[in-house]
Amino acid sequence: LFIVIFYHEVAFSHSFTGMKGYYDGISHPVIGLDHFLAMISVGIISAQIGGKAIWTVPSTFVFIMIIGGVFGVYLSGIEHVIIEYVIILSVILLGLGIAVQGKLTVFITLIFVGIFGFCHGIAHGLEMPNAANPLYFALGFATGTTTLHLFGVGIGYYAIKTKITSFLLRFTGFLFSVYGVYLIFSI
Repeated sequence: LFIVIFYHEVAFSHSFTGMKGYYDGISHPVIGLDHFLAMISVGIISAQIGGKAIWTVPSTFVFIMIIGGVFGVYLSGIEHVIIEYVIILSVILLGLGIAVQGKLTVFITLIFVGIFGFCHGIAHGLEMPNAANPLYFALGFATGTTTLHLFGVGIGYYAIKTKITSFLLRFTGFLFSVYGVYLIFSI
């Protein structure tokens, strides 16, 4: 968290340039710390819930994110400050979701993940028309998001094995939320 505060200017994934295609698409959810934390959180929460949720929660996010990306392409040119706030809200609420460790129902989780996936997709889609190859950009951001979800699933799966690591994971989720609140006040 200490390092994150000093680099909050690069936290928003929409501040990078290049927009060449696949590489920028895959970088989009990874470079922006707000997106990065949200993507990992989705995977962690799905692992905490367990069962079929390990795959349905991240898959729902990616599927609805792609739909949001299509909407974002058609909304290009609009100011996306509201979308940034929803993305920050996703960091806060998904972090809290980790902190409560599997206490949310799959249905509620899918609703939140769907809303957040749609808004993350819009953010990606708003930048897609500027890309040299929009199809590669879309493939890149879907791949980057899926990879981060899988990373989060791995973290969650192994962290819920003991009481100590489970506590540390829950505390980390709380820190994600605190960082999200910090981002709201730094916009």
